[in-house]
Amino acid sequence: MKKWLIHEVRLPVGTPETTLPRAAARKLGIAPEEVQDWGIVRKSLDARKKDSLAYKYSLWVQADAAAHWMQKRGAAPYEAPAIPEPNEGEKPLDGRILVVGAGPCGLFAAYRLAKRGYRPLLLERGKLIEARAVDFARLQAEGVLDPESNACFGEGGAGAFSDGKLTARNKDPFAAKVMEIFIHHGAPREIAYLAKPHLGTDGIRRIIASMREEIRKSGGEILFEARLEKLLHRDGRLVAAEYVRQGQQHRIDCGACILAIGHSARDTFSALAEAGVYMQPKPFAMGVRVEHPREMIDNWQYGALADELGAAEYTLKTQVAGKGVYSFCMCPGGEVICSATEEGRTAVNGMSWHDRAQPFSNSAIVVSIAPEDMPAGVFGGIALQRQLEGAAYRAAGGYGAPAQTYADFLAGRVSARLPENSYHPYAAAADLAACLPDFIRTRLAGAATAFEHAIPGFVSRGLLLGVETRTSSPVRIVRDALYRANILGIYPGGEGAGYAGGIMSAAIDGLRIAGQLISEYRRP
Repeated sequence: MKKWLIHEVRLPVGTPETTLPRAAARKLGIAPEEVQDWGIVRKSLDARKKDSLAYKYSLWVQADAAAHWMQKRGAAPYEAPAIPEPNEGEKPLDGRILVVGAGPCGLFAAYRLAKRGYRPLLLERGKLIEARAVDFARLQAEGVLDPESNACFGEGGAGAFSDGKLTARNKDPFAAKVMEIFIHHGAPREIAYLAKPHLGTDGIRRIIASMREEIRKSGGEILFEARLEKLLHRDGRLVAAEYVRQGQQHRIDCGACILAIGHSARDTFSALAEAGVYMQPKPFAMGVRVEHPREMIDNWQYGALADELGAAEYTLKTQVAGKGVYSFCMCPGGEVICSATEEGRTAVNGMSWHDRAQPFSNSAIVVSIAPEDMPAGVFGGIALQRQLEGAAYRAAGGYGAPAQTYADFLAGRVSARLPENSYHPYAAAADLAACLPDFIRTRLAGAATAFEHAIPGFVSRGLLLGVETRTSSPVRIVRDALYRANILGIYPGGEGAGYAGGIMSAAIDGLRIAGQLISEYRRP
């Protein structure tokens, strides 16, 4: 029997999903008992009318009685997305396939390669997630940073200390594959169809630990606290890599290396430049975090149904003097965290657990930055990041966050008293304008009227914490249509290489690069 896809099936909030077959039958013009089977393809909340919130569904249905009606209207049968498995390539592998970085891109690339019998070696400069969580807790409690184990470095990458958003790309078959792998390793099944699924930091940590063991069971090898130092090439082709682990230098022969280094591996970018890998500056964004009482955001979005629907999200964007100013990486019911990786420099980000039950909600408010806004050179964006992070560290007197109410920021005065907030180890009243270049400061100020109009109280009750610099990589490692860098055998991928913007897109990139290697090379 064929499955048919139908859209715009609506249920008021609070209506049991067991009534969906009846709603589908009504839309198809058939009796409810004629719906033989059904499933949810997509579910989203329509919150445009606060007094009539409803869920919208796309469903697949099996209903022989409706088949003629569906065909007559030109409806296409529903087929679940699937990715083609590539045939194994013919080229012999010189040495092992090396994967550098255990964030989403590297983890999913290693996973696919291991499941196909390629026995990859995955290097991660930080620690496995359990030990990494201990180091991060120490940073929050004592203000002590481990430059190799923090919110950006370690198993799971920066996504392991985030809201765990999975931007669902329903038309991309690789998105369905990522969801399938997540679900196999313990994610709730609903992530496959929710319009805005998220795992939370706790969910991500459990999943990546499970994926790690699956990689190992499938023949892959993972080395933690192993930092890539150098890529060696001969006649334009990769031949070996050097890495440091526990103070010892190691060399491994490899003819294929997936670079999934993440957006904060600044020393690795420098090593790649020394090796002759082509890179270019890339647009990104910087600004601050803004935090509000969660109750305020929930009530604005959901009104009387706020308690039932839980923590609410928002998206804001405007233009100020020709540049975009927008919210980014919103964390409902979450906390603002320290995302520093270098001594003497600090930065902030957002994180939340799966239940999103904490009393504050936060988001980055950032300004678009083009190459012409940066110092000259490939690493101009990194230089600008470091400038802001150094200023923030000095303003806070350590790994605290310089903070200021949005109203005081607009008035140009240091806040006499900071409201209760989520940041640890501490928030310090400071002049955030002194941490920001004028083109960012003036645009954050210029966006205030539009944001206050969109969400009443956004400015008057908002607390700004700085600085948000790690939105994405300011560098792109150049690659061709087959994912290859200018040095053959090097395959840049994920967010650090400039080809992804979050967990989902980075994981998809990792799967695609792994597929390319499978189609090129024979198994070892």
